[in-house]
Amino acid sequence: MSKTAYMRGLQVFISDIRACQNKEQEQRRVEKELAKIRARFGEDKALSGYDRRKYIWKLLYIYMLGFDIDFGHKQACDLLPMQKFSDKQVGYMACSLLLQENDEFLRLAINAIHMDLTSRNEAFQALALSFVGNIGGQEMAEALTLDVLKLLTSGASRPLIKKRASMCLLRLLRKTPPDAPMLVSADTFSPTMGALLEERDLGLLLCAVTLLQGLVLRSGTGGYETCQGRVIKILERLVRERERIPPEYLYYGIPSPWLQARCLRALQLFPPPDSATERKALHDVLGYIIGTTSAEVTKSTMPIMNAASAEASKNANPSFNAPGALAVRNANPNKTNALNAILFEALALALQRAAVSGSGPDAASDRATLDSCINLMGKYLAGKDANAKYLALDSLARLSSTMPEVLNSVREYQDTVMASLKDPDVSIRGRALDLLFAMCDAQSAPTVVAELLKHLVVADFTVREELVLKIAILAEKFAPDMQWYMDVVLQLLERSGDFVSDEIWHRAVQMVTNNPAMQEYAARHVAEALKRGTPHESLVCTAAYVLGEYGRLIRNEVPPAEQFRLLYGAFPAASQPTRGLLMTALLKIYLLDPTNATLSREVRDLFERYKRFMDAELQQRATEYLALACNPAAAANYILPMPAWQIRESSLMKRLQGEEGAAGPSDGAAGSSAADTLSTNAGANPAPLLSVPMPSGPGAAPAADLLSMDSTGAAARAAAPSNGAAAAAAPPPPPKAPVDLLSDLFSDVVVSSTSAPIPAAPPPAALPPAISNAFPTAPSAPTAVAGVPVPAVSGVFPGAAPGGFPGLPAATSAVYPPVPYAAPSASNPFAANPFASAAPVPPPAPTAPLAGPQPASSLVTPVASASADPFGDSHFSAAPAPPPPPQTVVDPPLPTGDVEAWYTALIFKERGILYEDQYLQVGLQSQYGRGTGVVVLYLGNKATSQLTGVALTLAVPSPGVKVEVGPVPGVLEIKQQVQVQVQLTCTGPFTAPPVLSLSYGLSGAPALTGLQLRLPAAMHKFMLPEPRIAKETFFEHWRSAAPQCKAQEMVDRGVAGPLSPESVQNLMRMLHLGVEHGYLDPSPNNEAGAAYWACGLAGAQRTALCCCRVEGNPQNRAQFRVTVISDEPELAKAVHSLLAGQIRAAPASQ
Repeated sequence: MSKTAYMRGLQVFISDIRACQNKEQEQRRVEKELAKIRARFGEDKALSGYDRRKYIWKLLYIYMLGFDIDFGHKQACDLLPMQKFSDKQVGYMACSLLLQENDEFLRLAINAIHMDLTSRNEAFQALALSFVGNIGGQEMAEALTLDVLKLLTSGASRPLIKKRASMCLLRLLRKTPPDAPMLVSADTFSPTMGALLEERDLGLLLCAVTLLQGLVLRSGTGGYETCQGRVIKILERLVRERERIPPEYLYYGIPSPWLQARCLRALQLFPPPDSATERKALHDVLGYIIGTTSAEVTKSTMPIMNAASAEASKNANPSFNAPGALAVRNANPNKTNALNAILFEALALALQRAAVSGSGPDAASDRATLDSCINLMGKYLAGKDANAKYLALDSLARLSSTMPEVLNSVREYQDTVMASLKDPDVSIRGRALDLLFAMCDAQSAPTVVAELLKHLVVADFTVREELVLKIAILAEKFAPDMQWYMDVVLQLLERSGDFVSDEIWHRAVQMVTNNPAMQEYAARHVAEALKRGTPHESLVCTAAYVLGEYGRLIRNEVPPAEQFRLLYGAFPAASQPTRGLLMTALLKIYLLDPTNATLSREVRDLFERYKRFMDAELQQRATEYLALACNPAAAANYILPMPAWQIRESSLMKRLQGEEGAAGPSDGAAGSSAADTLSTNAGANPAPLLSVPMPSGPGAAPAADLLSMDSTGAAARAAAPSNGAAAAAAPPPPPKAPVDLLSDLFSDVVVSSTSAPIPAAPPPAALPPAISNAFPTAPSAPTAVAGVPVPAVSGVFPGAAPGGFPGLPAATSAVYPPVPYAAPSASNPFAANPFASAAPVPPPAPTAPLAGPQPASSLVTPVASASADPFGDSHFSAAPAPPPPPQTVVDPPLPTGDVEAWYTALIFKERGILYEDQYLQVGLQSQYGRGTGVVVLYLGNKATSQLTGVALTLAVPSPGVKVEVGPVPGVLEIKQQVQVQVQLTCTGPFTAPPVLSLSYGLSGAPALTGLQLRLPAAMHKFMLPEPRIAKETFFEHWRSAAPQCKAQEMVDRGVAGPLSPESVQNLMRMLHLGVEHGYLDPSPNNEAGAAYWACGLAGAQRTALCCCRVEGNPQNRAQFRVTVISDEPELAKAVHSLLAGQIRAAPASQ
């Protein structure tokens, strides 16, 4: 330790702080001291080592008081290279407290840390390892991993250093991104790991097992199989050789409980050992631990569990105060917790072995161990120790989901688990709910569901939604009859409507529709629920559907007028989607008794009132329903009963799986991460969560037919008009209704691929005039019959049958035929032959008389041509015109090279060939500045005759580039070359370059017409390199970038070979990135650069900073991680794509 006791100035400062009477005095004293320290640090003369340490200690004390320290970091880093232990200690202490793992000041310390790790001073090594193990990050992992590995594998390193090196390496492993290469390879590091597990020092063994667990969690058990046997030997040594354990590793007489728990947890990550000897050794050790530890735990917790009886025994028997009784009564809870930690890790390992043993040679012994574990956990369920009860509930829940064959044994404790629902600890109640859900079956479902419904009323609001979901799943899965299921759903809707998701009442609607025997029962009971008053909106939706469809079955008990009154009472407080559903139900109820004058008047008044409602969906619905209500006889042709639903998988199961998958355990739960996923199918094998394929849904866009293998879609697209601009973008999704009230009802995975039948539309003769002209101005979807509005539900519910409730996907395709989209055209003009055919195109006929004297024949008034003859007979028309003079036939121009390769090369170069054929060569030279660029095109005539009709125009503009093409001469003489200047101005982000159109003729005949040439103008061309950007600006922009402004990718060149840092720098400079090796990133394996991108017209330009970093794997220079960050997401993606592609394609460095 530094001799801080002799620093008089530090002692005086601490005394002054302690003497302050209030916060204001302390603030003033601290500010005064900070000003003094800042002034001393800013003086030109060097401080002595004593003064530097003293001021750093004062800063640390101020920091511990809660004040922000915004200076002194550099002075703390300057202490690290010092050769005195006291200086290094203060420096490492200050850097550990004041700096974070991503702080740029840490880069100043990497070299000093490297020197300490490679020194022969053990104290310096320990300080450096402790520092890196506490705040080491990714950059330190790349620069210092080899140094840490050397200390870990060195035979000269003492256990003190190896312990710190193990924890330091584990920290660096955890800070390495998942997509980055592993710092250590299992093939090369496995022998080192095995040697560490052979050490005798228990502290080093604890660090080694922890490191092994981290490695296996990261990369799997492959390569570390030999370590499993060594971990088993460590356990044997701890449990069977207690007398040889050093006293400093005995915790209340327990040999290193942390090491035992860590070994047991690490073994859970491995499959059963292949060796019979190791399997037997592990089985014996588990049996010994479970037997002895459970006995000690029972003995230790007995006074806690029987406190009342112990007090009674003390009053009845004065000898109760004997020393032995006192020892038992004063059992230490710390010892109990340590024993429980070992015991439950051993139980988890035993359960895992029993789950994977199957019918192997150890199946019988594992099953016996499993039974003893279940009995032991059953005892803990009845105990008073909250920690043990929670762990027992958690273990049994995971066991029930992974081994359904043991459910019968677990169900013996059903009453105890139900009692745990009333436990004051919310975590215990949650685990009890999970276990109760997993162990429920058809026999116990009524009892369990009844208990859960009682608990629902008093349950915490945070768990009610999950509780409601599980009750609904159990009621559907284990319903003894459908009436019981309906009763449960109605109780959920009435008691906890706020926590009932739409999937629950949607599923109830499906069940009612598909079971005719329960339709009358459901209608009667939803009517009774409405009579009880204040129904929740979910109950209103259910009642609207059920009464609208099946209210006719109870019309004698509940007349249509009363059904209307019950639903209409909930109408004012309902949301707009629910009002739409209520309007459909009210129309159907009205059609049950259309002669009722009162009912008719109320229905029409409702629809009349909503004809002018502000919501377009309800307005259209009211207009259509009013037309149907005015003609009940015709309405019967459109309002049809709802057909049965297709067989679908329950969406409730999928939702429960999704919620549990989102709340799954982290990697830190090594022993339970693989088994914590609760299976919703009791008695079924566990499956990964979200293994059910997600539905496509009626509104989902179809997958692109990239290979044109969909003949129907291809034909439709071919028949559609082509639009170049629209073809480049993805086709818009099909139109959907404004309000999709029952969309989730159709989101289940369809087991049957057949679609529901489409009811035939009524003949046109049956259409009433009142409906045909009911609303001439109201917007409506296209109908199957002209002049008829969309049937009662077709335009409101997507996927509804004509005249029925929503649910038939086939009906939507009948009413809304699919709109064919234009097939996207190829963007590459050279993918196919873009030139005209060999036959010349005749020039257009002149539209005006030629100047000068004309031949006599040309002055004669022409007679109507044959095409104007209505009979089409040329024999009775004027004499045919003479044939046109023969024209010169020229060979079509063909590119002399790869046009795409020329374009790609110009993306990274400033001059080169843009296009060339046997007649014409187009060269390019460009120069870019701040948001502007000048491109000069060199057009050279290579033919042996004139090139006529030369034209160069802008064919396809780019949304982010303003293009101005200079004048182009119409004729190119033989061997002549002309320059055409193209002015470019960047006005905003863009992804597609501007496209020019080139045309020319040869010997008076057109040879090339409308060839499209892409200008190699990418976003990076408008960037200005900034090699010496301020580091603060660079790293502030790097840290504050939003996720959408960051593009990152791992690039593996594979067999292409390594790339040197110089090659990477050249590739970055080709993209206008300013790079200076070692300036922004001190690592010799990495390169970082920056540039400013500008856009906009002169005087109104805006800029964006583009930062790039290329990280090379120090062990394999063929692996890189490319990261580009910019305020313009398009710029980051464009630069990243180009740079990653160049790194992949670049030749290997020599």
